[in-house]
Amino acid sequence: MKRWQSNLLKYGMTTAIAASLVWLYLDLQGYASAAVQAERYRILADAFTIPGMLLLMIGLLVVVSNEGVFEGLSYVVSYAVKTLVPGMNKGHERYGDYVERKREKGPVTGFGFLFVVGAVFMAAAGVYIALFYSVY
Repeated sequence: MKRWQSNLLKYGMTTAIAASLVWLYLDLQGYASAAVQAERYRILADAFTIPGMLLLMIGLLVVVSNEGVFEGLSYVVSYAVKTLVPGMNKGHERYGDYVERKREKGPVTGFGFLFVVGAVFMAAAGVYIALFYSVY
């Protein structure tokens, strides 16, 4: 029961955020005042594409991050902060030790909802793109 509620919360919040982005885009593009049907379909396709692509790209960023792509950049930034900021701990660790410490935490899990909600919004965008080209 707890897992089901947790998933419902993740999916619900992500869908609400994406839907608010759709609404914001529709409002900013003047969807209500668009007279031509093709223009309405184009605005709807764009409105659903933006949050769909954002969610898919954020999910891919998490996947790539789990593979350790950003460990080098993270090490350099932490080393620079420890070196340049006065009063920070001056104990520098080697890169190998840093990577091992980070990998002990394990990969980030439970982010599949980003792909699911993003794919649903991209599917809706695909429908509106098809409708646009059928009218255009």
